[in-house]
Amino acid sequence: MFAEVCVKYSEIARVQIKLALRMNLALAILILALVPVIFGISNHDYRASAFILERFVSLTGIALITPVFLPEQDKNIAELAESKYTSSILIYLVRFMLAAVSLMILISGFTAVMILSSCEFDAAKFIAGTFATAFFLGALGFTAYAITDNIVAGYLFALVYYTFNMFSSGAQLKNIYLFTLADNDLTEKYRLLIIGALLSVTGFLYKFMKKKLR
Repeated sequence: MFAEVCVKYSEIARVQIKLALRMNLALAILILALVPVIFGISNHDYRASAFILERFVSLTGIALITPVFLPEQDKNIAELAESKYTSSILIYLVRFMLAAVSLMILISGFTAVMILSSCEFDAAKFIAGTFATAFFLGALGFTAYAITDNIVAGYLFALVYYTFNMFSSGAQLKNIYLFTLADNDLTEKYRLLIIGALLSVTGFLYKFMKKKLR
């Protein structure tokens, strides 16, 4: 029984990588590829490294997590998903987990490259902090998309909040300020991660209730 479940969900994951993740992953990789071209990633101290990671690498969260529901914008795919025995919500969950795992892998890989390029910072702390920021931004877009059923609204909501943070300060936004990694304290990052998780649950619940009420 357990083996059958594993085979079933590994097959779902394989299909979803091709259907929903591949293009988003390509966009995230493109973002990462542009960072060293624009800013360089060699010989930075921890403040400069924090600036690059949480202000630019964190955008990969929007690229990967926000568009989890995007394939169903195609009516043919939506109808096919509805006709399958497996719940569409479970498929969404598989997609979401694939996106989150991919996000962690990309951030960890990019951070490793920075370390190998003689940047000086606590790798584990910076990976965790960058992931929390990226996940929070992605969850903002994901939830906005779930509620509005509009991918543009999802991207826009996350990017507007990101831009607002770029021109604001921690004093204004307090516990939900994105850019605190240079403070070398992960307290605010853990808070962002928890809020991101709650936003994600909200998005899933809204989508589930909407399907139930149809």
